[in-house]
Amino acid sequence: LDALVLHWGVARDEPGQWLLPDQALWPSDTAVVSDMSVETPLVPSEGCLLMDMRDGLDSVDEECYPLQSLAIDLPGEGADELMGLQFVLRNEEGTTWYKDTTNGNSNYRANYSAKSKTSSCELLDTIIRAEAGGGWWTLMHRFNLASSLLEKECTPGVDKRSPLVDIAAASKIYVWLRYSSTRKLTWQRNYNVKPRELSAAQAKLTRVIAGLYSSVPHLRDVTRLMLGTVGKGGEGGQGQQIRDEILNIMHRNNISEKKGIWMEEWHQKLHNNTTPDDIVICEAYIAFLKADMDLGEYWRVLGEGGVTRERLESFERAIRQEPTPRPEIKTALIKDFLNYLKILKSVHSGADLVDCIRACAKGLGGVSNALNYVRVAQNGGGDALQLLTACVEARHELRDAGLAKASDPEWTRELLYLDLAIDDVSRRAVERAGEAAYDLEQQMRLAGLVTENLALSLPASNEDIVLSLTEWRRVERARREGDPKWALRAKAVVDRIRLAVALHADAVADDMQGAAVDIGEGCGIESWAVELFTEEVIRGGPAFALSLVLSRLDPGLRAEADMGAWQIISPSPAMGFVRHVDTLRSVMNDTFERPTILVADKVGGDEEVPAGAVAVLTTCSVDVLSHSAVRARNGGVLFATCYDPDILKTLADADGAPMSVTVKGDDVAWEAVDASTIHGATHAGTGASGRGLVPSGIKLEQIPFCGKFSVPLEEFQAGVVGAKARNTRALNESLGGGKIPDWIRLPRSMVIPFGTMEHILKDPMNKSVAAELAQLTATVDDSSEASLTRTLKACRMCVRSLLPPPEMLDEIEDAMLDAGMEPPESEERWGNAWAALVAVWASKWNDRAFVSLRNAGINHSDLRMSVLVQPVVDADYAFVIHTVNPSSNDESELYAEVVMGLGEVLVGNFPGRALSFAVKKAAAAEAAAGTKYLADGEAPRVLGFPSKSVLLKIPRPTLIFRSDSNGEDLDGYAGAGLYESVPMDKEQTLHADYSADPLVWDDAFQADLLTRIAQAGVAIEAAMGGVPQDIEGVVKGGEIFVVQTRPQV
Repeated sequence: LDALVLHWGVARDEPGQWLLPDQALWPSDTAVVSDMSVETPLVPSEGCLLMDMRDGLDSVDEECYPLQSLAIDLPGEGADELMGLQFVLRNEEGTTWYKDTTNGNSNYRANYSAKSKTSSCELLDTIIRAEAGGGWWTLMHRFNLASSLLEKECTPGVDKRSPLVDIAAASKIYVWLRYSSTRKLTWQRNYNVKPRELSAAQAKLTRVIAGLYSSVPHLRDVTRLMLGTVGKGGEGGQGQQIRDEILNIMHRNNISEKKGIWMEEWHQKLHNNTTPDDIVICEAYIAFLKADMDLGEYWRVLGEGGVTRERLESFERAIRQEPTPRPEIKTALIKDFLNYLKILKSVHSGADLVDCIRACAKGLGGVSNALNYVRVAQNGGGDALQLLTACVEARHELRDAGLAKASDPEWTRELLYLDLAIDDVSRRAVERAGEAAYDLEQQMRLAGLVTENLALSLPASNEDIVLSLTEWRRVERARREGDPKWALRAKAVVDRIRLAVALHADAVADDMQGAAVDIGEGCGIESWAVELFTEEVIRGGPAFALSLVLSRLDPGLRAEADMGAWQIISPSPAMGFVRHVDTLRSVMNDTFERPTILVADKVGGDEEVPAGAVAVLTTCSVDVLSHSAVRARNGGVLFATCYDPDILKTLADADGAPMSVTVKGDDVAWEAVDASTIHGATHAGTGASGRGLVPSGIKLEQIPFCGKFSVPLEEFQAGVVGAKARNTRALNESLGGGKIPDWIRLPRSMVIPFGTMEHILKDPMNKSVAAELAQLTATVDDSSEASLTRTLKACRMCVRSLLPPPEMLDEIEDAMLDAGMEPPESEERWGNAWAALVAVWASKWNDRAFVSLRNAGINHSDLRMSVLVQPVVDADYAFVIHTVNPSSNDESELYAEVVMGLGEVLVGNFPGRALSFAVKKAAAAEAAAGTKYLADGEAPRVLGFPSKSVLLKIPRPTLIFRSDSNGEDLDGYAGAGLYESVPMDKEQTLHADYSADPLVWDDAFQADLLTRIAQAGVAIEAAMGGVPQDIEGVVKGGEIFVVQTRPQV
């Protein structure tokens, strides 16, 4: 092996930087070879590698080789910390050089990988080191580093990264560039940049961004945002014009280059380090000239642009003077500086509408009527609706011209800048529309246009918005055609769009706020700017504009649909102290020492109501028949959704105050009470204020293993299987005995009985799992939400590592065949089935179940889990029926909810609402006789149309393993939905399209299907002895399948 020499330099501020290393870092025999590099001979040695590392063999023998190595220590902290080395290698003679052939034959880089004080992410570490260093730094260096990082982290390559990884990296870089564009990071420090160099760096970065928009479709949302933070720049000509033209203006107008005057100070700044601040300074000077040399106008425009006196004086070439009045050449100066403003904007702005139109006009084949209208009316001319219509039409033209199928990065860049400029005009048009006195029809048109504008702004993630918009157009037609249900339909679409906006805001926060905190803390950015980062991103975008439009429209739609402001889920009265919380989940593990009325900004639907809470009020949609709603009714907790955030805010603002809350019809009312009233009721242990404070102390029977791994339908009995299975047997017997109509279908079933998990834990093959689980369950820590989540997750992971005894799967397979079910057909499929089964057992240790059992005083270790196994019906629709209306407790009325696809979307309370309906039942005797199920002249009344954004489907025939514990359907404790039901194959999540759904739009189809669902519910209630039922079922190919029933809580 030839002796090698390391030719190296260090990097401090950015990857790729070459700096001369301090002599203290030099290994022996190091020599300086340039002003930025040194050379050091490598040291010969010998190294040994395991052979299996070398060539994949199983041998563990060692093989030794001659090696050459060198150790270099990179000390320093904070601004002086070194981020790595740049190096190449050569032979001693210098005749052969070695570079990184895996990276375009470039220099090798060895980046220091020590964890940053503020971030464990290498990308963020690189950014923070560059920004927080005390050395030189400018916009040019920032833009060059951003280009490098985007190419490294996001450019498509051989390694197939997950789209989520790309989005996470691009979002971090966007956060950084946005901090830069909003002046939260320095624009110049200890370094002068020629305008042409800055302009070239901007041009390069914007082309990299446009290239990613073209080649990586899933990055289009964030790259579009990113481009809005950087001026267009140029290859040097435009940048050089900044430097040259200011001098030309001064010479043309005989203004001397004299120290101590404003023009010369600004000239020196422009000459040495132009920044986007210069646009504001130029606009302020033009305003000063136009206002007859009024300095007040100069300072007003500067202030509105964020350029204070302190900022002017902080420039390395400071501007301390005020403009000199020159009335004799005012007109000439206005003309010159209006032209100069265009030059500045061409480099620093990018999204100037007129310049962008000029840049795109030829490629677009001219300026369309819509685009011309946007240009003419951009500053306030014409009607806001007409302007917004033109904006949307013009943006569609840009999409058709290349943005939809972007391939040419240069053309894409020009189109994107024009699109950003038009979007800015549309935002201002929406603001103007908010001040207009539009009627309901105009408000609906405005909502459609703003929704369409948002869809155009989210090219990578707009599917839900587009589907909502399609349905909205159909609602508008329905209104014009006199559909009596148009307002109810419109309300559902508005709810869905609002949900989409909320999910978009959550995604922005998830993708960006962590990086905003890391960069903000690492670079010393003001805390308020860090805390409000994602809020400001959202407020500045079209999603926020849409939310304002929908907020103004919603009350009018509710009035037209004769809907109140509330959806009553559990109507119990409540008395307690108001507590405003961000999320219900954040307090789920708490125990309130006094009765508490929770006002929760967000309710996900899978939470448990915390101990001591007597009411939960929220603006989030919650299905009346979801498991969380059932448990609230079981606990006597008031639960309601308020559709008017302003109404609920009045209660939230009374945080800490004692209140009495009652349900009056379809409304919720509250009044202040004396605290002693609540304390008295609590002490007495009675009344609305005493609920949830004292555990019920229910004791579960410790059920032993029955001696076999499977139980057939005819042996579904107490002490062996759970209530779901026993009710399934009762349904089958009712069907066979003619008690329910034969058009109701029941799935085939078998059960893995109580005690099976505990039995196989005793098997020698699971000895270590049993020991680990015993230790983990003994150390479950519920002192905080975070510790509870962490320790319960460890328990679940442990249970999922259980192994089946050899005979167990054979016995289950035989039981499935005997039940007429198709068992898994391969070893791999049996692996999927086993994973589903142990996931059901593991759900004994999920958060909401643990909290619910603890709050009810039930010993968690006494819980046993049987598992009901059934074929999955790949449903067209799924439904849940309560045969007594739970919102009103009207025993004569049935209430049901229906969703597209599988039922987990409904019972799991996925965001949005299901289609809901109610109908009066026939008399109990008529239903028992099977002569009539609905009251005379009664037809289902649709109470609300669906607004859920997703549906679930199963991709192939499969099985579902349903939890069926001994802790459900007990006297005084429902336990509904606490544990998981797990399909053998993962469900597909699809966006729901209601625009052509016959259940929504075909009155005859709707009436027929809802009637048969209601008849099935009444028939099953009658077959179960007239006891009100909670029924789950599905519809497939027009047939009604009932998958389970239980007594209604």
